[in-house]
Amino acid sequence: MDIKIQISDSVYRALLEEGKRIEGSIGLVNPKQGNFNAWRRRRTYEAPETRYIRLPHGRVSVTEERVNLTLRIDRRETDIVPHRAIESEATQAADFVFTHSLDC
Repeated sequence: MDIKIQISDSVYRALLEEGKRIEGSIGLVNPKQGNFNAWRRRRTYEAPETRYIRLPHGRVSVTEERVNLTLRIDRRETDIVPHRAIESEATQAADFVFTHSLDC
């Protein structure tokens, strides 16, 4: 199957100048034609300093701007009481955030 794809001038220039692949999506106008939409990326992005620990069912990460707690408890873990695991691991997370906060 052949599809005609329309791309913007800036995407075309970037293809020629950089010689790299450009990620994006194609929105079909009809079964034989589509428009290419490049995904925008930050070019000067610097990852913030992150500190984290792993918990039995998740992870805690701390940056200067954000604290993230992720827990995943599989329902097939019959020996785990979910609300107790959440309470216990949230307490561990709070202790970690208090002692490893980057703005202290």
